[in-house]
Amino acid sequence: MQKQENLNEEKTKKKKSNFRKNLFVTLLFFGTVAVVLVNRYDRRHRSKIHVEVDKNLVQETTQEEEAQNKISIFVYDPAAKTVNEREITVPRQMNLIEGDFINGIIRNSNYITEDMKFRSAYNLRIDNVNTTVVKLNAPFANLKKDTELFNGFSQAVTNTILKNFPNIQSVIIQIDGETNTK
Repeated sequence: MQKQENLNEEKTKKKKSNFRKNLFVTLLFFGTVAVVLVNRYDRRHRSKIHVEVDKNLVQETTQEEEAQNKISIFVYDPAAKTVNEREITVPRQMNLIEGDFINGIIRNSNYITEDMKFRSAYNLRIDNVNTTVVKLNAPFANLKKDTELFNGFSQAVTNTILKNFPNIQSVIIQIDGETNTK
């Protein structure tokens, strides 16, 4: 009888130790089954998309619209051969700089190609005159070949800078080292 009890105790201990040894394998098995089931569910329902709209997102959109600055720029109209003032919106920021205005002119001028880019603008004091030096990339040299178009663009940039930055008295436009003083 005692032998049988000892055998039963040993079997119970073996079962407990087997369960402990195989617990990790069992968890991995159930995890694998769960992944397979989720994968099959996703494959069967891939054409359906469940979307919930957060009501706060609508409010954020209106806040983004309020986060715009309206600025005044001048744009040359080659058809009418005039420089016209225009109001555009740019993202709100602490300080509007010359580049924001010049990029606005470039975006709103239909004769400017995509490869023509504004590089930088510097404010310098040259001969006791506050001057803004505007640097443009090399493709603007093609625009310079059409004197009337380039002069219109230059006048638009100059008018925009002088109107929006009252401390500036002169504007110099440079294209790859060339200068054009307005």
